[in-house]
Amino acid sequence: MPLQRSLTMLLGNCSEDPWMQHSSLRVRAVLLEFLKFRVLAAQQTFFSDETPEHRRAWLARVHPQALVLSDQQLDEVWNQAQLLYADH
Repeated sequence: MPLQRSLTMLLGNCSEDPWMQHSSLRVRAVLLEFLKFRVLAAQQTFFSDETPEHRRAWLARVHPQALVLSDQQLDEVWNQAQLLYADH
């Protein structure tokens, strides 16, 4: 995946104020790194049968700092993790 596309996916909506954008970007990057080994270990089963509620409940237990992200932002991070780390 080209670097520009990866950065665009990670940044998401850049219309928010600079402090929130930086904070959101950092949370997303940390979450993506957190997901890396879970996806590598579980592959596509990590992404099966998941709803936003299920995802948030799981994050509340294992990575609660990511709960500041919107459902759309979480979807973007999940999609990026699947593209980067899952077998295709």
